[in-house]
Amino acid sequence: MLDAVRVDQAWLNQYEARRNANKSKPSESTGSESELHAQILEECKRRGWIPLHGSMAHRTFRTEGEFDFTILADGGRVLFVECKVGGNKLSDAQRDLHHWAKKLGHNPHVVWNFQQFMDIIK
Repeated sequence: MLDAVRVDQAWLNQYEARRNANKSKPSESTGSESELHAQILEECKRRGWIPLHGSMAHRTFRTEGEFDFTILADGGRVLFVECKVGGNKLSDAQRDLHHWAKKLGHNPHVVWNFQQFMDIIK
C-alpha cells in the first residue's frame, strides 16, 4: 500500500508541474492573510454558512496541507478554500492535498483576495 501511495504522490507532483507550466498567477492581494480570513468568515456568517476554520497560530494542531476553510454552504455545497496573499505559494503538502482532492472529484480553491472568493461562491 505504501508503494502505491508513493507512486500516486509522484504522479501528482508530475501532474502539478505540467498543469502549471504555462499558467499565470492570479492578481495578488494587498492585505494580510488574516484580513482575508476575517472577510471570508464574515461573509460566511452573513450567509448563515458554517465555516470550519483552524487557528492560523497553531498549525501543529492541523492536518498537514489542510485547507484554511472547509465551508458548509447552502444547497448541500461544500467548499474547500486555501488563502494566500502576496507572493505566497502552496506548500508541497497543500499542493498534494489539492491534487488528491481533485482526483477524488472535489474542487478545492486557492484565493489571493476577497473578490476571488466572492467569484467562487456565486
